[in-house]
Amino acid sequence: MNIFKALSEGNGRISETNVTSFMNYLLDSANELNNSFFVLFAKLIDQHQGNSILCDSIGITQKTIREQILSFSNNFSVSSEPEYSIKNLDESKQIPDILLRINSKSTEEDVAYLIIENKINKSAITKGQIEKQFDYFSKSEDYEEGRPIYSVLITPDEKVFDKLYSQAVEKNEKTVWLKWINHTELNLSIEAILRQLIKHEQNAEIEPIDPNTQFILKSFIDYIATEFSLKENGKKNYSYKGFKEIGLAYATINNSDYCIKRFSNNMVRLFDKDDNLLEIEVKPILREINNVYELGIELFHSTGKAKNTQILGREIINGLKNN
Repeated sequence: MNIFKALSEGNGRISETNVTSFMNYLLDSANELNNSFFVLFAKLIDQHQGNSILCDSIGITQKTIREQILSFSNNFSVSSEPEYSIKNLDESKQIPDILLRINSKSTEEDVAYLIIENKINKSAITKGQIEKQFDYFSKSEDYEEGRPIYSVLITPDEKVFDKLYSQAVEKNEKTVWLKWINHTELNLSIEAILRQLIKHEQNAEIEPIDPNTQFILKSFIDYIATEFSLKENGKKNYSYKGFKEIGLAYATINNSDYCIKRFSNNMVRLFDKDDNLLEIEVKPILREINNVYELGIELFHSTGKAKNTQILGREIINGLKNN
């Protein structure tokens, strides 16, 4: 069983909170991965920045991955705090998904901060959110002055997030946009470094990973690959409860926009314009679309039995495409 796909059973999509919790676990020094994922994560940030500033500052400079992890673990620790509340001077607050502190073991001082904002879908975009997080934290009592603050945005590889990143980098030049899957630079993604982690373990280049943890990591990779992969036409490959999307059409009735999707198990579901699942009865909306668009689709079989949602949905999608 894939635990991440199981978690998405309730509404067809795993929540950002679920994913944030797992990322928080992966990054913290307290887990059994012994900083192996964090080292790969830090290297990914530097690759996106086009330099080695972060890795140089925390001693990740050796040739082999084993030496890099050992050097970092001997000298630094990572404290990862989910849903960290940052108060502003006017008592307003920002709550980034994760606040990550890198602490020196010798001086017991923080040496760098990563403010991580995780996005799963475009409906979660909040204008100015990343800039405010940086601004609030840089003025907070928890910040040790002069230490670098990295604003890290993690999203699907979609253009809609580009503006969110470009506005944030104007405020903080150490803003980094990481992607769950990168469709153009395949090795620069969260999925890619998770695969690297598994390969390093298989090649005995890092400490052994518990088989149960390996299974969870592979399940997370599989979930990311399923959720954010591309179809042959270059569009995002959406899934619902693990079933691939095989048909869709759009309709507007009563000033409401609907996306009708059909999946490989013949399920038909309705989504809004931001691709959020609508918790409403599907069949009445399908009948209304049939009337408004004058599709002329029969609601009953020749036997007089009413068509079910799956059959009616398939015919409505085909009718809208041909309308």
